[in-house]
Amino acid sequence: MSDKTSIRSGRGSQTFMLGAVILMVSNVLVKLIGALFKIPLQHLIMEEGMAYFQAAYNIYVSFYMISTAGIPVAISRMIATSNSHGNHREVNRIFRISYWVFFAVGAAATIIMISCAKFFAETAELDGSEYAMIAIAPTLFFICISSAYRGYFQGLQNMTPTAVSQVIESVGKLSIGLIAGWYFLKRGYPIDIVAAFVIAGVTIGVIAATVYIVIFKHMFFQAQLEADQPKMAVRSTKDLLYELVVISIPISLASSIMGLTNVVDTMLVTRRLTETAVSGGMLYETAKDIAKKSYGAYAMPQTLFNMPTTLIYPFAISALPALSKYYSSGDSERSKKLMESTFRVSSIVALPCALGMSAMARPIISLIYPNNAITDTVSNIDLAAPCLTVLGLSVFFLGMISVTNSVLQAYHLQNLTIVSTVCGILIKALSTYILLGIPSVGLTGAAVGTALCYLTIMIFNIFFIACKIHFFPSIRRTFLKPLISAAVCIVPCICIYRLMRGVLGDKLVTLISIAVAAVIYVLLLLILKGISEDDIKMLPKSEKIIKILKKAGLLGD
Repeated sequence: MSDKTSIRSGRGSQTFMLGAVILMVSNVLVKLIGALFKIPLQHLIMEEGMAYFQAAYNIYVSFYMISTAGIPVAISRMIATSNSHGNHREVNRIFRISYWVFFAVGAAATIIMISCAKFFAETAELDGSEYAMIAIAPTLFFICISSAYRGYFQGLQNMTPTAVSQVIESVGKLSIGLIAGWYFLKRGYPIDIVAAFVIAGVTIGVIAATVYIVIFKHMFFQAQLEADQPKMAVRSTKDLLYELVVISIPISLASSIMGLTNVVDTMLVTRRLTETAVSGGMLYETAKDIAKKSYGAYAMPQTLFNMPTTLIYPFAISALPALSKYYSSGDSERSKKLMESTFRVSSIVALPCALGMSAMARPIISLIYPNNAITDTVSNIDLAAPCLTVLGLSVFFLGMISVTNSVLQAYHLQNLTIVSTVCGILIKALSTYILLGIPSVGLTGAAVGTALCYLTIMIFNIFFIACKIHFFPSIRRTFLKPLISAAVCIVPCICIYRLMRGVLGDKLVTLISIAVAAVIYVLLLLILKGISEDDIKMLPKSEKIIKILKKAGLLGD
């Protein structure tokens, strides 16, 4: 695509793989910063404080996903299509419309969250969490403004501004949130107020990120001249707004899976565990206190479960504009090749993470978090480890959902994601409610409900792609080779941990076991020729790596 037919930054638009790598690096940094935030935070405010923090954060994330998830993707897709035709004036009009839509949505979401904070806290039986909800509510307005700009840049296949703004958000959350938590805890403030001050760091980080991305566009992209194609027809504001809404609503629902599942947990876990304990003869206040701390402990596996998915999302996000362009131009061959590549790379990342996290759940949690007593006989590690065993397997399901959602959205089949998402959330709510009421299952019921939700959505999405787009990735190349490699590498990982833990200590042996498993996985994948030349091209110095692997006969088709 030449400069005359597309809007470009000073460095030009980015390829799919380069954009994916930029977002991947950003997401890894964001998650590392997030871990540096939540892990010491768990030490600082303990399970009770985490219960208040997590309740507010989960409600915020659900509002955030519903408010912002669909419109950036819709903007990205619409801008990618208009830009591929060289219609720069329409690109700029799409952005202006989306900006004001986001402005209104962000303002409304902020007002609703503040107004309903008390109701949410009481419904979840977490009185006091409303202060944290109010502290984070303004974030919704600023994240909406930021998302309009992110959708614009992603549509132009420039992932750098999105990546940088995400890192700025996380740095603000880490630095301000932890300092505020430490300061106000030392001053003797109640733990629910401390949680509110901690979560205010998220708000300040988002404001800083919004300022950055606005300045970036106006400094480097203000010169996108509409005069390049003065005679090209531009659709009316009404038509563009209609398309934006039609595309964004189903995408918002599909992208809100994690937020909605977390809201189900927020509303059910404390209340349901309390009811179950009281029906077993426990005093109400004691049961509620244990349930609250159990919900705080559930934040541990949730944080770890979210980390691997950041390696997968960038491929789905970066693939969407390219798939939209191929679909609009009728290039089905390149489209299916890109889909195959996206599925394969996502599978290569997701499968070892899923199996490894599930098999090594307790050592991984013990490596990072303190062992705090919930009752005289049960610790937070005892509660969290079985949950991570289940959630670990869900990493693969969620990874495939991110890819299939992008494929369906690119092919203008986003309405089908409503069906799969609604079915998944219903399964989640029903199974979680039932399982939390079984004393022998307890908190693990929330994790099982989440896994069933993601599995349901993944199956529906793959079925829709096979029926409507007539595409199904190669089982052998896409799934079987990574699965065999991942399953085999887990065996030495577990053996090393069990044999050496008494010699070197649990934490060091856990790190060694995971490192050995990672090396074995990559070697097995190469031996089975599970990596293709296209997969290597996304890496730095890819030409040299490809040359070496070709000589060794280790590259697949």
